[in-house]
Amino acid sequence: MTESDRLLRLRTALSSAQADALLVSQPESRRYLSGYAGRDLPPRDSAGYLLVSDERAYLLTDPRTEADARAQAPDFLVQVYGDAKPMPELLRDLVVAQRIERVAFEARHLPFAMWRELSDALEGVSTLVPTADLTDGLRAVKDQDEIDLLRASIAVNDAAFAHVARHLRAGATEEELAWELEQFYRTHGAEDVSFEPITVGGPNTAIPHARPTERPVRSDEPVLFDMGARVRGYCSDMTRTFCIDSLSAELEHVWNVVLEAQNEAESRVRPGMTGAEADAVARGLIDRAGFGEAFVHGLGHGIGLEVHEPPWLTRRRGHNVLTPGMVFSIEPGIYLPGVGGVRIEDLVLLSEEGAEVLCSSPKKLRLQEVLSDLDR
Repeated sequence: MTESDRLLRLRTALSSAQADALLVSQPESRRYLSGYAGRDLPPRDSAGYLLVSDERAYLLTDPRTEADARAQAPDFLVQVYGDAKPMPELLRDLVVAQRIERVAFEARHLPFAMWRELSDALEGVSTLVPTADLTDGLRAVKDQDEIDLLRASIAVNDAAFAHVARHLRAGATEEELAWELEQFYRTHGAEDVSFEPITVGGPNTAIPHARPTERPVRSDEPVLFDMGARVRGYCSDMTRTFCIDSLSAELEHVWNVVLEAQNEAESRVRPGMTGAEADAVARGLIDRAGFGEAFVHGLGHGIGLEVHEPPWLTRRRGHNVLTPGMVFSIEPGIYLPGVGGVRIEDLVLLSEEGAEVLCSSPKKLRLQEVLSDLDR
């Protein structure tokens, strides 16, 4: 699907927001709609904005990124702001010229300070209308080009896992393992990591979003890798937990429960389910095993230009209906503070038949089993 096709879909959706135009400030939505890959320096420095109406599509940016904007977004009219004419003034001029009475904006992304500047500039000319999910709804279902890029990103991530598994030794520090991954990404086709790798061992695995430390990993404890690459803007995300030699009986049991919960969710998720219903499949199994209170996050999240985006497979936000073309994670986890934790995560592509698991890295309990699978 081209950017022109995406603009057409957006214009169709605009009517539901009761707005004449949409101001896009979120970098990922900006790239999705225009192809422009400029990077913000949040929270103060934006690489640009889109203004899309029924008749015009503008890309507003500053002189530093003008050349990239013109090259990467041929379907957009590039307008340049700067010291002589700040962005709010430029927006006012465009709104007046097109007689736009209501401008929708991304309420989840536009900072309050910028909203206030824009409100002042548009006073008496146009009304700013908050919208939460206009572009999110378009981005949640992936087209074939996006699926191909996600598969490419996942392939790099699987290769990175194989690399770090072959280099894993007792005594390596968590920080060393993270750096091993980042170096591999940069030299094997990824433009960046999709998030800072989580490479932790022992009791640190009981912290779902732990940061790697100088602590050496041991052979008799869980080691957790939560990792992702970014390829042409598209993210991958995968978690594997295993041990180098052995685990306590308690943590081995936990590992088996988590794997069973993931297998159950991957086999049962179907179009028409809500995210909350998918979450309940894995959560019910973990509850029955006696670890319900230790599953402290949702089952999964969508992925694409953002590593976390709709749809949400959670109890609280999982009201969205899952449909074919969505790509999301399935990642149950059990965390025992002071002892250790287990999370196993795949990305899946939903079709009419169910979930296709996109990650190919082994899910084995011990390093030797992992390596045997990798060497087949």
